Amino acid sequence: MSGLVYPSKSVHHNYSIDDLVLSADISSRATYCYILLALAGLTASVFILITFITGCKGGKSLTKVDTFFFALSLSDLFIMLYSISVIAHRPGYFETTSLNCGVFSFFFNISYFNSQFLQVTMLFFLTFEKNSPGVALLIKALDNALACVGLTALGSFLGSVFTTALLETGQQRNESLCCQLDPLQAGPRYDIAKFIVGIALPCLLLTLLLVKCLLLWKKSETGMGLAARLKACSAFLAVASVTLVCRIFYNAVLLHRTSLKYGLGSFSPQQEALGNVAELVMFSGSCLSLVLIVSLHKLCREGMVRTLKSLTDPCRRIGRGETHRNIMTPTIEIAEHKEETVSLYSENQGEVPGSTNGC
Repeated sequence: MSGLVYPSKSVHHNYSIDDLVLSADISSRATYCYILLALAGLTASVFILITFITGCKGGKSLTKVDTFFFALSLSDLFIMLYSISVIAHRPGYFETTSLNCGVFSFFFNISYFNSQFLQVTMLFFLTFEKNSPGVALLIKALDNALACVGLTALGSFLGSVFTTALLETGQQRNESLCCQLDPLQAGPRYDIAKFIVGIALPCLLLTLLLVKCLLLWKKSETGMGLAARLKACSAFLAVASVTLVCRIFYNAVLLHRTSLKYGLGSFSPQQEALGNVAELVMFSGSCLSLVLIVSLHKLCREGMVRTLKSLTDPCRRIGRGETHRNIMTPTIEIAEHKEETVSLYSENQGEVPGSTNGC
């Protein structure tokens, strides 16, 4: 670890200008592409927040799955906001002290772990229904969705404390350095712990629960087929799949970086560019998750439609008012013309046409 140095400060001078320019160009292009996804994710998060805030104000009761999706959306939104520190300084890095960088990484890991743990919790409740034997007592104890979200947040906090304790940046607390969400100066044990807690363990649990879920649904006697159940859970399956793919790629690059720290290779500008791209891919997973939630989750989709309708209703009312005004003008003229005709006829004939002695 004593020979570990930060590429942007101590390694780049060993490479040609062409390599450095290529590395910066790759990082910049990837950042521009990510900004488009970030805008889409931010827009989706606004619709999600409006939907749930409106539901809470209206006294609408939320199901357990709705609460989990809302908590997951908040976690992904926080992760996406952390990406501002990346896109604001690329192709460089923002400089801060070693202590501030550790604190920054600590809070980021809370959101990172929480989104993954929430997916495991959601799949657990989708797998084991209330009347499932063996886990009925556990489900009854965790019947409160807010309590489940709180326990998940507590687990994420403890996981972040565990990984942050292994940072071992080797810097003085007040010494300035170029900071990343997963600092390059961190010891290899930090990278390994982040991989185990952040992706390996959740991925294993998700796989086991998904297999169990498919087996239970296949044997279910409720009359709801496997295909119908999968369709009902399409939002969760899509979000979980996108998150896993993006984070597996990011953690693979993280482990590759760990191998370089153990002397199995050497850092290069291309390696640094790959790490920057992997970081943006991980952020993109959160952006896509928000878009998928607002598109596939029924409550969020209906809320988005209502919000868009409320925004466009004033324009429609103005258009309808203009149309009605144009239609009423000739109608009034016809009515006035009819009254004049009737008045003239009465003066000439002495009675209104159509009248009889018997009426």
